[in-house]
Amino acid sequence: MPASVTVEQAAAVAVIRYADAPTGLISNGGAARLAEAVQAALDDPAIRALILTGRDDVFIRHADVAQIARAAEALDAGAIQPASFVGAPFDRLGRMIEGADKPVIAAINGACMGGGFEIALACHMRIAQASVAAIGLPEIRLDLFPGAGGPERLARLVGPHRARLFMLEGAVVTAEAALAQGLVDAVAPDALNAALDAAARWTGRSASAVAAVLRLTRPPAGHAEGSVLAFGELLRDQAALRPRLARFIADGEALDRLP
Repeated sequence: MPASVTVEQAAAVAVIRYADAPTGLISNGGAARLAEAVQAALDDPAIRALILTGRDDVFIRHADVAQIARAAEALDAGAIQPASFVGAPFDRLGRMIEGADKPVIAAINGACMGGGFEIALACHMRIAQASVAAIGLPEIRLDLFPGAGGPERLARLVGPHRARLFMLEGAVVTAEAALAQGLVDAVAPDALNAALDAAARWTGRSASAVAAVLRLTRPPAGHAEGSVLAFGELLRDQAALRPRLARFIADGEALDRLP
């Protein structure tokens, strides 16, 4: 069953929910559907702010490793090239959010790792629910690294040194620890309600002034391409990675449970 993306409007705020039960994973198709919803909200003059959230106890668990394994096989066969990852759904979604002239808030209601946290990192604000126990970038545990702009965005957020150590450790932390490390901006009993409160404050301001702040503080175009291209190169060049991914999938492993 394909991932579902639903949109609810609360005053001038679009609440965009992603769900892919029971796994909570996101594939290229899921990222593309999420990008469609985000673009529609950005194009709607009645919408002044966007909130991205998940369902139940999952924001987005992480990217679909089976799809990554298939991409590695395609790269090995020469069917695609590392440059194919630039402009692909994950990359396009991150750029769209980061470059938006309306505030985009991640209401992290549950597990948020890997590609899910990379999407949250592209948002202008991150609010984590107090009950969340898994926020992080654990890709190194699977001999990968965040390949959808995460390294660049995390480095801009917390500084290169702290970002480097976080990714090298494959860290997965609680909401409170994420707040202490500067990974999220707030922790609340209900992330969505807190995000709606923040959005209401911003939608009460001048749309032109808000857009100017977002425009003047956004990173230069293409700043996250390095990790996207390098991810494709790693999948192509590291032959030992393909059986490693296959074992992960066959064993039904979870990134946060890997050593």
